[in-house]
Amino acid sequence: MESHEAHDAAKPGQQVQAKLETRPRESGALDPPGWPVALNSMDSLFTNIDLRVAKKRFESWDGFIQETPEYSIALEVLDDLPGHRGHYVNFDHHAGVVREASMSAAMQAYIAVRQGRLMERWLQARPQVPVFVWNADQDVCLAAFVLEYHWMLERAEGMPMLRWIVQYNNKIDVCGGLYPVKLDDLVKNHFTWVFEPYRAQRRLGKVMGDEAIVRGTVRKVCDRLLALLNGQAGIAPINVEPEILYRSPYNFVIADEKGDPLSRLVLASQGHTNLISLICRRPNGRFTYSIIRGSPYDEDIFQIPRLIEAFQAAEDKPNEKIWGGSNLAAGSDSELGSSLSWQQIKEIADPIVRASHVRAYARV
Repeated sequence: MESHEAHDAAKPGQQVQAKLETRPRESGALDPPGWPVALNSMDSLFTNIDLRVAKKRFESWDGFIQETPEYSIALEVLDDLPGHRGHYVNFDHHAGVVREASMSAAMQAYIAVRQGRLMERWLQARPQVPVFVWNADQDVCLAAFVLEYHWMLERAEGMPMLRWIVQYNNKIDVCGGLYPVKLDDLVKNHFTWVFEPYRAQRRLGKVMGDEAIVRGTVRKVCDRLLALLNGQAGIAPINVEPEILYRSPYNFVIADEKGDPLSRLVLASQGHTNLISLICRRPNGRFTYSIIRGSPYDEDIFQIPRLIEAFQAAEDKPNEKIWGGSNLAAGSDSELGSSLSWQQIKEIADPIVRASHVRAYARV
């Protein structure tokens, strides 16, 4: 088995084995244009998608349609309802959704490609489909792979291993990463290895001018997905040990992720269900947080909308939208960051959750 260093050292796309170098076809069908791909510059990282890192997040559907070309796709970069409008698509499960009833972005893309033939149709209108992103998290990378390698899903038999990892990621991502799994399984099934480039990039935080880093990370994850499908995946052990900064008597913890999203799976394996997560401390003194509610059936004690409203009001820039999200997962802006220390977060959160706890159990 090749090491992950060997895969990263190869040029993107060049480690693809012969069994993936041609698309299984009916008689007379053509291979995907330019396949197999030899890549030497940032402009040629992808063949079927034109991956673009937005300068800022799109605040509404109207803004996205006005600012992007026709046949554009947003991957978790448009802060509005998911779906499609004409020749524009938003694959997202953050803004205005019931999180537990929504699919991850990658699963939405998977259905759109396999059942809806989205890419097959849109590539008849333009040589590459513009795909806009903000970062390179696991869901975004996997969705980009599905769109780029759409032809794998358009055959009758599909690609069982790809279906498995999309479904596996869907369960984890819908739960904001706080999903109970056996940690050894994550290592043995190569899930941690596939997304290792994203974890490395995440430790850097979201900064201005990181377009090349984001695009390069998506490409590296795509290469590892190709290796997985070819039976050449490596192993990446889980070494992170998240630090519990505060244990509330009202069933939530504040934890330092140490820059690794696998921390949430570690915390879930330890039985934690509600989490305020310190993702990173920025060089400018600001912070990035996520808030995860493990269950919508907790008597509404850990109410994320009330928490982010209070955090927003306490910020040094209350008129800037710093906090947002859905009913089960939310957080601070990944680029601007929060001015609040975890101690300040604790002092704001505890009374809110305590009040909800008292109301809930007063009814019992």
